[in-house]
Amino acid sequence: MFRHVLRHIHPSRTRKTVRTAVTVGVSTTLICVTSFAVAGRNNTIRCDSGLDDDEFTARDTKSRKNGLIEQFKRPRWEEEEYQSADTTFASGPTWFPNKKSGIVRCDALIVPANMPSEDSITVYFPDNPDHEDDRRSYIALLDGHNGPAMSDFLCDHLVEYVAYALSQLPQQYEPTGFFDHDDAHTPAASSSSPSAPIPDQTFVNDTIKQAFKDIDDAMIDVSDVLSSPSNSKTNAVRSLRYAHTGSCALLSIYESDTKLLRVALTGDSRAVLGRKVRSDPKDSNNSNNYGSNGYTYQVHVLSADQNGYNPKEVERLEREHPGERVVEKGRVMGWGMARAFGDAAYKWSVDVQRELHERYLGDRVRENMKTPPYLTAEPEITTTRIRKGDFLIMASDGLWDCLTSDEAVGLVGLWLQTNASAVYTNTPMRDFPPGGLRPIGVLSPSPVSPYPSASQSPQSQSQSPSQSESQSDSQTTLTATTIIPKDTKDTTSSSHQSHHHQEEPKTYSRSQLPLSKKLQNNGTDDTTPMYPWWHTPKQFVLTPKDFSAAAHLARNALGGADKDLTEALISLVPPRARRYRDDIAIAVAFFLRDFLGF
Repeated sequence: MFRHVLRHIHPSRTRKTVRTAVTVGVSTTLICVTSFAVAGRNNTIRCDSGLDDDEFTARDTKSRKNGLIEQFKRPRWEEEEYQSADTTFASGPTWFPNKKSGIVRCDALIVPANMPSEDSITVYFPDNPDHEDDRRSYIALLDGHNGPAMSDFLCDHLVEYVAYALSQLPQQYEPTGFFDHDDAHTPAASSSSPSAPIPDQTFVNDTIKQAFKDIDDAMIDVSDVLSSPSNSKTNAVRSLRYAHTGSCALLSIYESDTKLLRVALTGDSRAVLGRKVRSDPKDSNNSNNYGSNGYTYQVHVLSADQNGYNPKEVERLEREHPGERVVEKGRVMGWGMARAFGDAAYKWSVDVQRELHERYLGDRVRENMKTPPYLTAEPEITTTRIRKGDFLIMASDGLWDCLTSDEAVGLVGLWLQTNASAVYTNTPMRDFPPGGLRPIGVLSPSPVSPYPSASQSPQSQSQSPSQSESQSDSQTTLTATTIIPKDTKDTTSSSHQSHHHQEEPKTYSRSQLPLSKKLQNNGTDDTTPMYPWWHTPKQFVLTPKDFSAAAHLARNALGGADKDLTEALISLVPPRARRYRDDIAIAVAFFLRDFLGF
């Protein structure tokens, strides 16, 4: 079996040398090197006096003589080596599952803005999709808030618990074989709708919903704390560490035999499906050069953001809490999302919160807290019939603050125009480093670094088909692994490098994206907030440096063709980085091979 976990720690800003700080004293010379180790980072704080050695000798002599400091120059900060955007975007893993799973490739990337990042991704691909008990693929994207504890816990346990719950379903609720025929993958079967008639999935969906709620109930359960005879504050703080943090959860489950994709969402992350279709030659919207190959992409949003701007969520909250002003200015009780794991302060009763505050260092009860719970972890689930050539984009709200769903699909479609052969032939676009990948247990304290050193090949986090199959064959239980790059030099061949260096990045406007519905360049159909916040118009870029679709999306979300803006945004460090961008987690899965060809 084949499962991987992707987490991030914030990188250190590297420095080549450590300088000394020189201070001129009244009668002595003090030379001090100050070095601070900050948790999760490797920082050295230093300043230079700016005094040359010769000047120092003369002034020191004079200071001894006069007992005074004749001159003191203002300390200055040394210029630091920031990690480049290219290195950041090249740091995500690529997986090549067993072809029988129905997923031919999955790219992932996390670009952190918090320290540590509150986002994480976990994937599971079946070893033997022909076996009825091992035919589902899982991709879970977790977007934490108020700390990473809950998202880390879900990264370790959500997929396993949901998979176990589904494995316990009676056989009559398993729609095995419903779409085993290939009629669904012929051109005649194409339509604008991503779904054909699907058998009743209520029981399966209810099982997934209950699994989500079971996990959340267990994590915010306070009964053991309140009933403990020790009245220990330490025990309470440690027991409730997950309850005080929160996380959104976006889980996609694909069944290889039924070709059904279920998307379960709790929170404000989003899943979007891209579908390649033949262009109408009479349609002027597709007359641009980038749709001239006869194909464009349809956009199907598979989830609805669960926040205060969602009318259904507002209606639900008003129905459950009549007479209260639960939603104001798009925020639920002052919070951004209407559903989440954890966030127990919005779920515990007022009496429980008051007791925790008085006895166990709990938060003070909010003034507007009247009839909790206000948040729920119960997901909304959609079911979609997948066709060959479809691709799935899953991302946290950090991406959707920068790109619309249409733009994301169009950008992946644009990327496929030059990278389809690498995707659908299971051929990595870069060479593998010696030693390949090293599996680490799910509870390993060493998460994946999003920023490999300059001496490490970005492809060290990609997995070839042979590697994935051999690794999965050696595992017999649902276990997680973390991909750690080995220290090795880039082994990409010189001919391969020169080939890509000869290709120049190309820029594209919104209207040039290969979409069935053309976008407007004036942005009237764009409500994303970040590009206006950066005072920059949207202009997209396609560069051969982006070997994964996730990297391509991240680059265009964070500046696009404006390379200077991209570098500036990546150079921002916490806590200031959070003012200009959020943690961004992206997973892009490609299904089967397109019947239309490439």
